[in-house]
Amino acid sequence: MAHIRTFIALELPESLKEKLTHVQNTFGQRIHGVKWVNPGNIHLTLKFLGPTSEDMLADVAGTLEQAAQGFQPFVIMVQGLGAFPNPHSPKVIWAGVRVDKQLFSFQKKLEDALASIGFAREKRSFSPHLTIGRVKDPRARKEVRSLLLDCGDKDLGSYEAGRVVFFKSDLNPTGPIYSVLKDIEFCNI
Repeated sequence: MAHIRTFIALELPESLKEKLTHVQNTFGQRIHGVKWVNPGNIHLTLKFLGPTSEDMLADVAGTLEQAAQGFQPFVIMVQGLGAFPNPHSPKVIWAGVRVDKQLFSFQKKLEDALASIGFAREKRSFSPHLTIGRVKDPRARKEVRSLLLDCGDKDLGSYEAGRVVFFKSDLNPTGPIYSVLKDIEFCNI
């Protein structure tokens, strides 16, 4: 049976992607050695499923539909910039996400539902963020640290998350290509 790489995420509106592109361009003019995420691919990952058997796709989509029931759209604020594992040794540059408890409730419900159909639970606690770049050259870390200090609390805007998306991810040399497998609106039923 064939497997495809999949994940579940919240998409961003174009207006927010444009602001994140501006941040990337501003950083990119001052820092070399960072691979910036294609703005069209920036999303808020709720659960990375990894290699998923094609015969499980319908089960995942059905589980996602059930998990989305009873949830109203909720506001996500994008504020601040940071890095993993930490700002002193940056490897991944991210934009921070501030949310109300509804996102955490939904992510937990989703995690539980997917565990019931055989997907392993995440060992780390859920840490919502938007990955915007990856530091590829260790010499760039000093400049990244400096810019994070200068721009750490930058307000990038907010949006209402009204749907959740089940994605397929095809890896290729120029970067991943994401395809929507299922797009589900939140509905308070």
